[in-house]
Amino acid sequence: MRIRRRLTRQERRDVTRMRLIEAAERLFIRKGFDDASVDEISEAAGYSRGAFYSNFEGKDEIFLAVIDGRRHDTRKALDNIFQQPPKPEERIAAFQSWFSNQWRLKDFIALQMEFTRRAMKDGSVRKRLDEMRREELETYTLSVSRFLATTGGAPVDLPETVALVLWAISQGLGSFAMGTESEWEHRYTKAVKLAFDRMTAPQIQNVG
Repeated sequence: MRIRRRLTRQERRDVTRMRLIEAAERLFIRKGFDDASVDEISEAAGYSRGAFYSNFEGKDEIFLAVIDGRRHDTRKALDNIFQQPPKPEERIAAFQSWFSNQWRLKDFIALQMEFTRRAMKDGSVRKRLDEMRREELETYTLSVSRFLATTGGAPVDLPETVALVLWAISQGLGSFAMGTESEWEHRYTKAVKLAFDRMTAPQIQNVG
């Protein structure tokens, strides 16, 4: 019989924090940032209000942790695309498909829009949110550069600008998708693919 190793105090704290973040994300998406309470988050995670405040100062901080977790998931997904050994054309298709479907995260895009309005009222929160967005843009920029290296084409002169445009298009289409019928979905995907192909074409290096 295998004896389960007891978690250290730090490991238990990490598990508690992770469960609170996961519960917060589910509730934020279902109810919105303003309507989800600390008590509800704590209960959904299986902890007390005291456990919440021993890990986070409030809803602003746990939402930033949710965004940070999403950013790490994005980096992991993109790293997996480029670290696996498929043929170059398979990597190209996988990366294009990943970018072309980011608009589908419309629930989370809506939540980010809501929190951005909240952050505008608090300088410290706004500063941290801005830092996270810069880090996310760096992730996209690196991936665009790696994609171009995979295609064998000349690198663009403005990889950060290309990444920013593609990111903005995905976010914008995600916001459009919140109020339109599902029959529009193929149009959104097609639009992102078109933008992706145009923005990552070798001739983009001549822009500016």
